[in-house]
Amino acid sequence: MTHQIEQKNSTLKFLQTLLFPLAFLFIIFILAEYFYHFIFPYSTIITNFALLFFVILNLYKIILFEADLDFLKKNFIDILAIVISILFHRQIIIFQFFIILRQAFILIDIIVTSEPALSLFARFKNHPAKMILLSFATVIIFGAIFLSLPMAASSGRSIGFTNAIFTSTSATCVTGLVVVDTGSVFSHFGKLIILLLLQIGGLGIMTFSTALILLFGKRMSAGGESLMHGIIDDVIHKNLNKLVRTILFTTLTFELIGAALLFIRFHTEFVSIKTALWYSLFHSVSAFCNAGFSFYADSFVRFRGNLIINFTIMGLIIAGGIGFSVLMDIKRIITHKKPLRFLTLHSKIVLTVTFFLIITGALLIFLFEYSQNFSRMPIRQGLLASLFQSVTARTAGFNTMDIGKISYATGLWLMVLMFIGASPGSTGGGVKTTTFALMILSVISIIKGRDEVEVYKSSISQRVIKKVMALIAISVGILIGAILILCITETDAKFIKILFEAFSAFGTVGLSMGLTSKLTIVGKFSIIILMYLGRVGPLTIAFALGEKKFKSSYRYTEGQIAIG
Repeated sequence: MTHQIEQKNSTLKFLQTLLFPLAFLFIIFILAEYFYHFIFPYSTIITNFALLFFVILNLYKIILFEADLDFLKKNFIDILAIVISILFHRQIIIFQFFIILRQAFILIDIIVTSEPALSLFARFKNHPAKMILLSFATVIIFGAIFLSLPMAASSGRSIGFTNAIFTSTSATCVTGLVVVDTGSVFSHFGKLIILLLLQIGGLGIMTFSTALILLFGKRMSAGGESLMHGIIDDVIHKNLNKLVRTILFTTLTFELIGAALLFIRFHTEFVSIKTALWYSLFHSVSAFCNAGFSFYADSFVRFRGNLIINFTIMGLIIAGGIGFSVLMDIKRIITHKKPLRFLTLHSKIVLTVTFFLIITGALLIFLFEYSQNFSRMPIRQGLLASLFQSVTARTAGFNTMDIGKISYATGLWLMVLMFIGASPGSTGGGVKTTTFALMILSVISIIKGRDEVEVYKSSISQRVIKKVMALIAISVGILIGAILILCITETDAKFIKILFEAFSAFGTVGLSMGLTSKLTIVGKFSIIILMYLGRVGPLTIAFALGEKKFKSSYRYTEGQIAIG
């Protein structure tokens, strides 16, 4: 009996291995046939054979494991893919959208199920930093391929790979800088790809991929679970399955509530309810993911005085920017009806710094722009615009004021906010609010002559302080290098615009003084690299380069250096 089971499992493993080359052929033929309208000889036969093979394999699994209710739940996506394949097999022209959906289901399942893919994941599980870098780069490249297709452009002509990879990077890294107008240049398909990239980038590649693995009934290794807890910065939930479900539920809840509130305003702007729903959903996802992508060329300038739009967008940005662990901590406090002092130290720092930066930022922006942008508008509208810009400057990238006409003082202050960014484990970028807080607290402790950095009756370890200093130093170094390159390539641009563009890209913000669309090719790729490094984090780069380094077993005698 045991021998028969082993033989069946061996056969199943062999069939899963065969799926990998079939998936590769499947992708080539689908892209060629549906997107480039080029049909290879016998492509239909080969794709149908791949689909048939997939269906037979999954039916074999159902028979092999004598499917019960638990098995059907675990393999729900497999079964759904089979049903979609059968239902829409022959209706190629009429149900093209459903066929693409069918192929997406099948391709994802093939990749996750295939033995080489699982082996590749196992190989990288001990190198978490490298896995993060590779996963973001992979998503960006695939996104660029799809966005460069003629089908992705409203004109039916490709926008070019350079513009496509810039847009893909901006969307995946939830930045919002654009070289072409999102609303007019991209087709519905292109906008859908951008929305998907925003969601993947906002959740984080590891969170999204873990959700897929769990959705397809797979299990993560102990190392993978440890990596996920570290990335999400969660100390409350120990069960990874529950943790990922909580994150997905939280994300969808905020995005759907945001979309419903935005619909109240958008349904009066569009005759079609479908269009109003689409605009509401896209901008809600873009706001919660701190992405800054908008279908409007002027972002939300036209809605500068609308309270529903402004407060909904600000609420989504703040919720997405404080981090999932803080949201879960707040939920725990509310559920158990405990006072705020029972929040974790991390949550207290994040909420304090976030509140301080929003209020201080709004007051300074209003003060700096009172005689500039706000001179011809009511004070109430100026205050609302200041508050909105203070919230969005820390990685969201929407704007209700003309950024190209702001004063130098406002521009400098916005750069400070963009550099600080959102909070750890959130959908935003920057050096993070906790890093900023610990840097200030370290300076205060030095001024007071204390050896320990203290906050909320807790001391911070020197190891954490060293990480903070390393993160800031690496970030400044990256920015200086990028600014130097942009100064060489963008000779026609003002220095303030170059500075602003670099800080916006590194902080994954998306605000611009009008330089983005005028960048040279070298300038575009410099900004692409900045957006990528800003999203994955400078420390991730450092850890990826030094993962195999061993700790020294010796220590030199202390030397004395004068620093002031």
